[in-house]
Amino acid sequence: MLATQAIRSDDIEDNVILQYRHGIGGGMGISAISVNEVVSYLNLLYIPDVYSRISEFNSAIEFYGSYDLFLSSNLAAGFEYSYLLGSHNISTGFGSNDFTYTYHLPLVLGHYVLSGSEYFFKFGGGLGYIFARFKEDLADLPEAIVYSGGGIGGKAQAVGHTPFGDDLFGYIGVEMRFAFPGLVTDDEGRTLTDGRDNVSLNFFSFGVKFGLMYYFN
Repeated sequence: MLATQAIRSDDIEDNVILQYRHGIGGGMGISAISVNEVVSYLNLLYIPDVYSRISEFNSAIEFYGSYDLFLSSNLAAGFEYSYLLGSHNISTGFGSNDFTYTYHLPLVLGHYVLSGSEYFFKFGGGLGYIFARFKEDLADLPEAIVYSGGGIGGKAQAVGHTPFGDDLFGYIGVEMRFAFPGLVTDDEGRTLTDGRDNVSLNFFSFGVKFGLMYYFN
């Protein structure tokens, strides 16, 4: 019995994951995002000067919270909610036009875990139903127009954790995301269109995230 206990104690010292069952955390990130059809829509209707057009990839900021559940020393499940925000400001002779796209990204996650006594890494990703919103605040209109929709999305990621204390860990992750919310409509059911084709809020992105995680039994 004492030998078994000693082995288990040694295993715990060599594998930090065996000390924990649950984890909660949060943080923020920055992504390069391509919402290709929205960019084409803005360039076509609002930026006639080809030298000033918006590029395909633009920056977006993210805020997230997450929960981890360790199923074994090498497998983990979890849940993450992220809020992703990107915007463009286009000045015209009539004033300033603001365009904002936001995504609510709840995902169910699965990871393979590699760990040692002072670190661990998670490799995996997740899927979920994505909620998208596009807001046009035009200088020549009294009220903003809001379009919304939803669809499937997900991501692949690699995450590293290092300890800041007994149960507190730093979080740094790299990830690739995709989402297919498809066409979006306003409150009256009108679809966002450039006059010829409907415009979707489908996107692809890659980025980094930083945060903190608290792990416990």
